[in-house]
Amino acid sequence: MSSINLLVAYVQQTDVPILSIDYRLAPEHPYPVPLEDCWTSLQWIRSHADELSIDLNRLAIMGESAGGGLAASLTLMARDRGLSPSLAKQILIYPMIDDRTRSNHAGELAMWDENDNETGWTAYLGADVGSDRVSPYAAPARTTSVEGLPPLYLDCGQLDIFVHEDIEYVRRFVMANIPTDCHLYAGLPHGFEGLAPTSTAVQQAFANRVRAMKSF
Repeated sequence: MSSINLLVAYVQQTDVPILSIDYRLAPEHPYPVPLEDCWTSLQWIRSHADELSIDLNRLAIMGESAGGGLAASLTLMARDRGLSPSLAKQILIYPMIDDRTRSNHAGELAMWDENDNETGWTAYLGADVGSDRVSPYAAPARTTSVEGLPPLYLDCGQLDIFVHEDIEYVRRFVMANIPTDCHLYAGLPHGFEGLAPTSTAVQQAFANRVRAMKSF
């Protein structure tokens, strides 16, 4: 199932409008360009809220994989820049949030392995990847505090290279007493929706995301 088809299905099932941001991509446009594109888009959406019939008190951020990382980064930026009203929720689908991840516990079953991860992060961060020069806005797992961030929904497959960084991120939200909803899918790799879109596991993941979109 393509990303566009998934977005259409989410809207059909929730009646929640979704605006998909066409941010510029690395390596031609490395950090912070994609994130600033998202921030600019968020400001535009807020300034056109009446026209778009959007309730600013119920505005959420959603993304998957690298887009999930950008969504997490955007919530950090919104908190730190004093966005008001604050974002109501973040919905992160197997987000890519830590440039320091080097291990691949899934071996040949990984759909995105340690070499892909190094390539992706290097395209985004250049020579800074893995160093102490990386900002939490670039790799949200590096943030020193999740206090003040919106409620979190996160799901990930057990065979996803991102599962360890994602579960650690979830743990921090739990410790901070921020409402958190986490789903771990046994035996599934990164981007599992595209492999078996009619499977029970994918249908369950879709239902959980729909519930998250309707529950704030």
